[in-house]
Amino acid sequence: MESKKEVEVELEEIATVEEDKEKENQEKETKEEAIAEGNIYSTLTSPSEHEYGVPSSVRSYTVNKDPSQDIHRKLRVYRIVSLVLFVICVILLIVVLVLFIKLTGAQPCQKIEQIQRSPPEEECSLKKCHEVYQLPQHLCTECGKGWLRFENTCYFLSQNRFTWQQSRQECQRLGGDLAVITNERVQMYLSRKGSLHYWIGLNHLGTNEWTWINNTVSTVRYWGDLSLPGECAILAGNEPPERSWRPSSCSLYLQYICQKM
Repeated sequence: MESKKEVEVELEEIATVEEDKEKENQEKETKEEAIAEGNIYSTLTSPSEHEYGVPSSVRSYTVNKDPSQDIHRKLRVYRIVSLVLFVICVILLIVVLVLFIKLTGAQPCQKIEQIQRSPPEEECSLKKCHEVYQLPQHLCTECGKGWLRFENTCYFLSQNRFTWQQSRQECQRLGGDLAVITNERVQMYLSRKGSLHYWIGLNHLGTNEWTWINNTVSTVRYWGDLSLPGECAILAGNEPPERSWRPSSCSLYLQYICQKM
């Protein structure tokens, strides 16, 4: 009898184990079906699982970002960079101004005022004539407005353009005549003062020899290209002084240099 009871107990235990396995298989199948159908929530297998527990699904989800947030972020970065560059430019400008003031020793506006207030260095002056040349009173006369004095001779570099003959008439109207260059000092001075092409009082009209308007033959020569055609001479201020003379047609309209004592 005891052996029969033991057999019945063992059969009951085996049936209980098989029922538990069957339940576990059913629960596993239920979970797999839920995953296949898109259900992200898992079935609670025990009462101890919290209702807000982590779902058993392995599917990952991403939240769509608003593109306007990226735009606003980029705008903020751009504004910050622009502000930094502006500050750097202001600092560099201040540094340049400070260096300029230290190197020149005066404000830019003061420098311009000094230039505007200072009279032309070569302007004709009776006092300067006495101080430099120590000449008698009757030889130191005022040249006039626009004239320049050099070695007790007054020179006028025109801005208007005339032919050679018209230029000479204009110089005579001003109380002088076209310039006569008799030495290297005058040549260097007039070449340095003028940067254009000017008529001077040198020609070979009707003769084969270059002659000044005071009927003296040219003894000093600062010719450049003598092969050019023309019967009247010009002084090219933009050429080296030692070769700044050149022939030209007397009918051309050029600036001119007048001379008077």
